[in-house]
Amino acid sequence: MGLYVYSYLCFLIFLIGAGVRIYQQTKMPLHLRWELYPVQHEDGERPRYGGSYMEEPDWWKKEKSRSLWNEIQYMVPEILFLRGLWEENRKLWRISFPFHFGLYLVLATFGLLVLGALTMALGGSIGPGGSLWSSGIHYLTILFGFLGLTLGTVGTFGLLLRRMRDPELKGYSSPGDFLNLFLILFFLAVGLITWLFYDPSFEGARAYLFGLLTMGGKPMGYAGEQTVLGWLTIVSGSFLLAYIPLTHMAHMFMKYFMYHKIRWEDAPNIKGSKIEAAVLANLGYRPTWSAPHIGADGEKTWADLALSMPKEKK
Repeated sequence: MGLYVYSYLCFLIFLIGAGVRIYQQTKMPLHLRWELYPVQHEDGERPRYGGSYMEEPDWWKKEKSRSLWNEIQYMVPEILFLRGLWEENRKLWRISFPFHFGLYLVLATFGLLVLGALTMALGGSIGPGGSLWSSGIHYLTILFGFLGLTLGTVGTFGLLLRRMRDPELKGYSSPGDFLNLFLILFFLAVGLITWLFYDPSFEGARAYLFGLLTMGGKPMGYAGEQTVLGWLTIVSGSFLLAYIPLTHMAHMFMKYFMYHKIRWEDAPNIKGSKIEAAVLANLGYRPTWSAPHIGADGEKTWADLALSMPKEKK
């Protein structure tokens, strides 16, 4: 039960860490919006040519329509295939894509393992030769798991080497960046070796999740024993889950705010609105920027600075 308690604690830390991150984000001052078009939640054809609802006469009098489909069309290629990196830095994409896509497949494998464990907990079975559901989960878990662990291991190792050797990345690669990649590489490599030699059908991994869901129970008919490599996979994977929201790797879920609250936020600032109140609150802050031409001495507010003339360069 000790290993189960450890995984429970790591999952709890993940939930608390992610919750605190999101709460802090919602309480931050209004961010400077990019207001660069196109905005992908625009309805119709505007996102295709970079248009905006503000093109329409008396736009402030009309109800604004949004398109979830336009967002999905943009976000799926960006998230799954790193379209922006493909267009801007093809060399880095060749290493970064297998890393990210491998992690996505590992997450999908975890979801399939949870589905399989739930199915068994409800009295069903998972394995070849059964129902479409049972066989589908069995084979998809093997396929996604193998591809995810392999691509992820290769991609993580490649990113580590790239950060160590490439002068363009080496200059701003912190010790934390290397630690993050090493922890991910350790988990993926150990998981891949465990799959290769001891758990090719992920039956052991599913049995462990079954135990987590049933407070220590074992699937009927399962006679496998936990190996040292299996133990290392569980320990490193659980630790990584708890560790992620405490680092900048939290961008995997915090990126939502970057897109929807900064990059794509285009709600109009109407008198009496929440945005107006947030802007007024920002104007009351007293910045302490070191740039001399700003004149931010910690005494003047943003409103004072906005109304004053910039200092001449001597």
